[in-house]
Amino acid sequence: MSPIVLAAVIFILLTTGAYAAVSALSHRGTEEERKRLSRVAGRQLATKAEALRGRRDSAPAVTILLRVLNLHDRVQWELLRAGLLFKPSEMATISLTAGVGAFLAGSLVTKTLPGQLILLLLGMMAPAGYVMMRKAQRAKHIITQLPEALQLIAASLRSGFSILRAIRVAGDEMPPPISQEFGWIVDEVNVGISMEKAFDHMAHRAQNPDVKLLVTAVQIQSKVGGNLAEVLETTAGMIRERFQLTAEIAALTSEGRLSASVLAGLPVGLGLMIAVLNPDYLKPLFTEPMGIAMLVAGGTLMLLGLIVIKAMLHVDV
Repeated sequence: MSPIVLAAVIFILLTTGAYAAVSALSHRGTEEERKRLSRVAGRQLATKAEALRGRRDSAPAVTILLRVLNLHDRVQWELLRAGLLFKPSEMATISLTAGVGAFLAGSLVTKTLPGQLILLLLGMMAPAGYVMMRKAQRAKHIITQLPEALQLIAASLRSGFSILRAIRVAGDEMPPPISQEFGWIVDEVNVGISMEKAFDHMAHRAQNPDVKLLVTAVQIQSKVGGNLAEVLETTAGMIRERFQLTAEIAALTSEGRLSASVLAGLPVGLGLMIAVLNPDYLKPLFTEPMGIAMLVAGGTLMLLGLIVIKAMLHVDV
């Protein structure tokens, strides 16, 4: 087995083991406790309290360090936006273990300290990249489900339901993740948080203009009155029109996005193929100072190219 393949296997095993260990430590308790904590997690997170407060903290020292660095709440919000019910300390532990795994695995490939440190940094960034990917996917799903949810709430209001009961209906009828957001609003109101504050928490979690528009409409209606059902239906129609315009823009910019994908994937794919077919051919890139400098320069230029292409293709709708 080549050193590169062996290093990859070690990294995967260490990262998977860390994830399994943290999950096992953090999910102790009865099934009823897990269900109860899952229901109230949104309320605790939305009020910036510690996630899943009744659950044992598997890394209290890491929690203290994150609080000292003023990173605890920020990490918790990011995990919430990604739909991950982890404590910040657990996420930090996974990131650290992934970095150590990448460092140890990289030691089989390169003996130079700069190369090992680069692999350590990349390993620690991998879980954060996964959280960002989950956050983007969840936000996309919420916006996609929002028009239908608004129509359902508007229909419930026209049937004579209160706004809270209409939101509960939407939370019961709609699939995740939009149902989770509405369920968290209902939980917060039931424990004494005002409707305006609960919707503020939703807007802070979503960080989307469409959701903020919904929150503003509900808050204005609660203060001055008005036909909220009509406002929600108008908002749903506007969001659908924005979806249509976004789809047209995506079709017009598909060639540029394909170029960006090729730019990002071709060097990595070609490097992996060469590493499997002829492992010794790429060793100078990881063992020689000039090779490491070439890797850093090439990665930097590729990243700049992707940033430029993304800026060219970005259109505000």
